[in-house]
Amino acid sequence: MMNCRNCDHIVNGEFCSKCGQSSKIGRINYSNFLHEVSESVFQINKGFFYTLTEFYIRPGKSINEFLDGKRKNHFKPVAYAITLSTLYFLVTQVTNQNTWIDDLISGWLTGAKGQPLESQVPKILTWASKNYAYTALLVLPIFSLASYLSFLKFDKNYLEHLVINAYITGHIAIFYSVFAIAGSFIKNDLIEMFSIMVAIAYTGWVFWQLFNEGNRIINILRTLLTYTLYLIFSFIFLIAIFGINLM
Repeated sequence: MMNCRNCDHIVNGEFCSKCGQSSKIGRINYSNFLHEVSESVFQINKGFFYTLTEFYIRPGKSINEFLDGKRKNHFKPVAYAITLSTLYFLVTQVTNQNTWIDDLISGWLTGAKGQPLESQVPKILTWASKNYAYTALLVLPIFSLASYLSFLKFDKNYLEHLVINAYITGHIAIFYSVFAIAGSFIKNDLIEMFSIMVAIAYTGWVFWQLFNEGNRIINILRTLLTYTLYLIFSFIFLIAIFGINLM
């Protein structure tokens, strides 16, 4: 006999008789994280609009509930990231706007003009540009490593940071979609800059709710440190990719 982690009802068996959640739900680890990934990709699970609403009202608290075992009502994190990142990509195609991945590639191409790398850059990054949703997932481990190191003192393991940032990535894609639509009407470079500022501010808000212990000012600085480490790790990763491509 045990209590359901989702609804606290007494469970006698593999599933809760009240809410239906598995009694085997536990902390995110390597085995159940892989299950989350496979379930997210190959199954349509409910809870999308519940999760969407929660992430406008109390994102950090909602993620904490998911990590604590209250998962029955939540849309799966990887599915959330893929769904909304795909939506963002489709919006940019319809509005003829660039994704931030496109802008990154353009920056590298501009820097490579007239250099030996110029002909090799598209081979490396074109796939990323055409598959934004999957590219967003591929950079998740890098950003999650940055947030994990920045908030190391808190009781969240690396895989839990992957879950946290999968949710954040998905929801930020909504903001990017809105700015992409706005950018099709307002021709101003400030639109892109403002979208990035909103994304950082939203991430900070989520972290503010998630890591609500200790000095609040220090935790804000931890958020800024996360983005700093993310840029450093991403730069190292790109340099490594170019180095491998030149071998």
